[in-house]
Amino acid sequence: MQLRNPVFYWFAMFFVFLSLPLLAQDNETQDADLPEPADTNDLLTPKGAAYLNLTDAELRERLSYLSSCLELRTDVVVKSYVKTYVQLKTEKTKTMLGKRLTYFPLFEQKLKEYGLPADLKYLSVVESALNPKAVSRVGATGLWQFMPYTGADYGLRTSGVVEERSDPVKSTDAAARYLKALYTQFDDWALALAAYNSGPGRVNSAIKRAHSRSFWAIQRFLPKETRNYVPAFIAATYICNYYQEHGLAPNNPDFDEQLTNYIKVYEGLSFRDIADATGIDYEVVKNLNPGFRRDYVPPTTDGYYVILPERVMPAFVRYLNSLGNRSYSLESSDNFVNSNIGDGRYWHSLVNVQQPESIDNFAQKLGCNGDHLKTWNNLESNYVYSGQSLKIWHPVYVQKHSAIRIDAPDKNVATKPRKNEPAKPPLSSPQAIAEQTVSNRPVSVNVQNDGSADTQYQFHTVRRNESLEDIARQYATSVESLRKLNNATVINVGMRLKIREY
Repeated sequence: MQLRNPVFYWFAMFFVFLSLPLLAQDNETQDADLPEPADTNDLLTPKGAAYLNLTDAELRERLSYLSSCLELRTDVVVKSYVKTYVQLKTEKTKTMLGKRLTYFPLFEQKLKEYGLPADLKYLSVVESALNPKAVSRVGATGLWQFMPYTGADYGLRTSGVVEERSDPVKSTDAAARYLKALYTQFDDWALALAAYNSGPGRVNSAIKRAHSRSFWAIQRFLPKETRNYVPAFIAATYICNYYQEHGLAPNNPDFDEQLTNYIKVYEGLSFRDIADATGIDYEVVKNLNPGFRRDYVPPTTDGYYVILPERVMPAFVRYLNSLGNRSYSLESSDNFVNSNIGDGRYWHSLVNVQQPESIDNFAQKLGCNGDHLKTWNNLESNYVYSGQSLKIWHPVYVQKHSAIRIDAPDKNVATKPRKNEPAKPPLSSPQAIAEQTVSNRPVSVNVQNDGSADTQYQFHTVRRNESLEDIARQYATSVESLRKLNNATVINVGMRLKIREY
């Protein structure tokens, strides 16, 4: 339908902009008719935003180079979504593009496990803008925006301490199983995506009313929030592949949040325990594990997935085995041997391209991810070419992390330096601590001597509104143990509690 009334046209476009998940961060869309494709290059550019230098012909051409599980049509709705990514929500788009380095490798792994197309990973961009804690107005939650009842049907638990709809591993596994079931039912990915959004019943009803099994034919019979769903998926596919064409620089995370792995854990552990055992920052543990509501992993017979930087997995498994309750192992210990220490955390190698091929295929041969390879080498194309030399980053594996021990003052005796050798600073000085740090980041010392050279404790400072029960859960210990260790039954704000003896 061609819109001849320009006022109505811009009014319709306004509602299309409102429907993008980056604006509402949920899976509902506003009502919007789908006009014929129109060139929107004359739209005003907000101050400081990238210019949408994109004609309809360029959009069609660029989409034609991408492989997809469905037809990548172009229309004014697709282009209006692209405009929102590029101009109206530029910073949120940069954040989303950075998060793809954390989540796309996991998505691709799970989709491959269930025999599904890899480009379904863009569905999470539509649903949540890659925000694992996104919650819609109707209660859909997580990267894949599961409603409570659908999440429960696919084994995602919700309680006061865990929200598995926000667990990247379990929610992605559930989404892959759900998408596979929908495709089995409809045998068409556009219809399967529509059913993911509004439910199979509504899609079947639209098919009957339209006497067609084409999404584009049944579109007008679908609920309001589903009509623009496939166009939104097409726009997400476009922006994740052509963001550089619009001058978008992603807010890329640290390597510790790019190269990750996960393991199922059954013991109760606090995030502080994990940080201390591996030497990584507490905030990294928290960012990578959004499914835990209280910053600790509760004990369970079924197990919970813990995601960590791949480089510290050997140290974490060693720590788990030290608990003595269960035996843990890595899939292949051969993969955890260091061949170069680099900067203490990561090192890179160079690989020469012998023949042209897609960046995803080339990355798969190297055992890495196409989005990583594209980012690490600042590539704009989705293909690699003969003669290119590409940088590949690898972890420096931590086999065992040991916190630096600060000796008691009476043991702080400086030794006489050798001839022509500068005197070493006391062991407890900042300079000495810095010299003992393998990484280029400072080590956090979380233990304190309590009057004896042989006794050290982990401490916690009581915050406002905290109870002994809260603290015990956070550190996976018991209230009774805290009471005995501190000889106290009442706690006050600012009080330093002994948690456990080292």
